Amino acid sequence: MKKSVMVLFVLVVLLMSIPAAGNKEVAVTVPAAPTAGLNASGFPIVAEPVTLKVFGVRDQNTAEWKNVKMLTEYQKLSNVIMDYQEVPTQGYDEKKSLLFASNDLPDVFVRAQLSKVEIAKYGMESGQLIPLNDLLKQYAPNFMALMAKYPTILASITSADGNIYALPELDLSNTGRMGFKQWINKEWLAKLGLKAPTTTDELITVLRAFRDKDPNGNGLKDEIPLGIRETSSIYVLGGSFGLDHQMKETINIENGKVHIWLKDAKFKSYLQFLNQLYEEKLLWKDYYKRDLPSWRSNLSNALFGAFYMPYSDVFLKVENQFTGYAPIKGPYGDQLWSDANSGVLAVGAFAISNVCTNPEVAMRWVDYFYSEEGSLFFRYGIENETYTLDANGTPVFVDSILKDPKGFMTALGQINLVPGGGFPQVITNDTDGVVASALTKEVSAMMVPYLPEQVYLQPSFTQEESEEFVTIVQDLYKYRDEAVTKFILGEWKFDKWDEYCATLDKIGIAKLEKLYQQAFDRL
Repeated sequence: MKKSVMVLFVLVVLLMSIPAAGNKEVAVTVPAAPTAGLNASGFPIVAEPVTLKVFGVRDQNTAEWKNVKMLTEYQKLSNVIMDYQEVPTQGYDEKKSLLFASNDLPDVFVRAQLSKVEIAKYGMESGQLIPLNDLLKQYAPNFMALMAKYPTILASITSADGNIYALPELDLSNTGRMGFKQWINKEWLAKLGLKAPTTTDELITVLRAFRDKDPNGNGLKDEIPLGIRETSSIYVLGGSFGLDHQMKETINIENGKVHIWLKDAKFKSYLQFLNQLYEEKLLWKDYYKRDLPSWRSNLSNALFGAFYMPYSDVFLKVENQFTGYAPIKGPYGDQLWSDANSGVLAVGAFAISNVCTNPEVAMRWVDYFYSEEGSLFFRYGIENETYTLDANGTPVFVDSILKDPKGFMTALGQINLVPGGGFPQVITNDTDGVVASALTKEVSAMMVPYLPEQVYLQPSFTQEESEEFVTIVQDLYKYRDEAVTKFILGEWKFDKWDEYCATLDKIGIAKLEKLYQQAFDRL
């Protein structure tokens, strides 16, 4: 407790040291005094109703926002009337761009899908989004407490000028702390008298048994030992070779130094390991073809011995055949699960424009959803009406929602904005069960001890850095993915490694690493 209080104190001091608009003058319309009748805490937020114009994107599974039960109930609770002007997903980006170009701004953006580039453009550059630093200090105790407990949140949402222009969607649950989880077919293990592998050598032994010993008992060689899903998923086992995935890229960060490991000997060793799996027919042969329908079909028919997926919602019918297992220990002694998340799902979920005359009301409105009570309210609704608590105190939706003939997600979209994600909120271990099954939560808890101590999102770049960054990564990532696939499939032998590294140098990998380092140092 003392540590959390001290961190919160330091965080507040840091925020107080940041000027309201950095070193750039922006046109921000903020009232000289808070809205009359504003309550510092509790509900209603204001004594007399205040109306805010809202712009955001509506998922296809949600009702019109004015009819969403959680939002209508929150309006009664808060006394804040939201004039919703949501836009369907299709065409949203174009309408968002036109809105900023015409300067016909709403008061607030909710479920805004603002990218870091857009936050920099409309915050740092044009001033159409206001800095939130002072508003957070005064009117967002719930969000401030989360930043105190999870310091990487602040690093993830701070722009290059030191200001915060948008608030994120947060997932701080065990399930949300990682992307992919490890799954293995426990029925196959039991039939073959095997245990879940703990090392890379044991993994190969288990996969060979899955390939050769007909564990599904149908007399056919239709088992697929390892079902990696697509090209981008090929890095998922890299942590066992000491290859972290900081900033959601092929990056290690040690002692404050950013290092892109695409030329490292450990990465070469990892690719050789994957090449061995592919040549021995232990890895799904079509992983690089982006044939997701075939992959899902294999999964739904329980043809995979091991695979990686974030949640079990896509294989619930065969879920009971699978279990989780700890990350395997690699040849260098590493046992890291590098597909980790910082807790920040969407950096630009909420923002306040420079035409908003009640920004403190808007901040109090959104801060509730960063509390435990607000998380439960947003995700589950009203106790004994939309959900009940089971014997363990876990919220469970009522049958009319779970068994709605229109489908669960459509029913859910009548009561909240969970479908599609991107709402400014916090998800916790108590509220992640909307999409995470009990087994998914169990598997996640098993893997949490092997996550990196700190996880960083991609940092914010200046405009000049962004232009150089985009120029490099367009070529570098395309070449990287092509080369990695060729090495794994055996189309390139590893005597081409030096040529591969030289090409990365020519494209600009050293400059890219420098850009990341500059941005990271500002944090």
